[in-house]
Amino acid sequence: MALVLAASACSSGGSDTRVEGMCGQPADSDAGTSLRHVLGTDDFKTNVIMSDRRFVAELKEDVQERREKSGTAPAYLCTFLPEDSDERVVLGFAWAPAEEPGEDPAQAGSLYDVSGVRGESQDLASELRVPCDLGGELSEPSRKAVLRADATLTVNRGKDVDQEMKARQLTFLYLMTREVTEALGCENKPLAKDPVVKAS
Repeated sequence: MALVLAASACSSGGSDTRVEGMCGQPADSDAGTSLRHVLGTDDFKTNVIMSDRRFVAELKEDVQERREKSGTAPAYLCTFLPEDSDERVVLGFAWAPAEEPGEDPAQAGSLYDVSGVRGESQDLASELRVPCDLGGELSEPSRKAVLRADATLTVNRGKDVDQEMKARQLTFLYLMTREVTEALGCENKPLAKDPVVKAS
């Protein structure tokens, strides 16, 4: 992943330079505000790993080619790095089988319901599993899978991550994943509601 990140476009979140596409959330947007809460700063850099068009095309190709009982490799969209820090938030998206065995929360992390979507959060990572019906020729393969959204959060390294912080992480991931589901054209509009995080 380091090689991919090194090749990505970069812009500062605190400057007048706007990052295009899903990674470039305005400061006054819900996702932009939520990102700043997660990072704990207004000063950060945004790395665009993949253009929106290529990202959407890759996810659609992946769901069509996914084997029945396996997931796909993540497609990484963007990273956010606080100024003067090597830590970051990385967003990745993949397809997982719609039906998977339940995991022990003690092993997997804290489980949440985020406006009807299953969420999971640990100190350094958060995840959502989102049903996304793509319609047309992708309807059948997309109904047999869920979109797995992951936020890797090394910005939390060494911090005491409480329930409030986990809820912030899941809120941010939900808002960014909403952008992805809209770009993909999920016909069931799975993230139309405002994010409300409740412990399961």
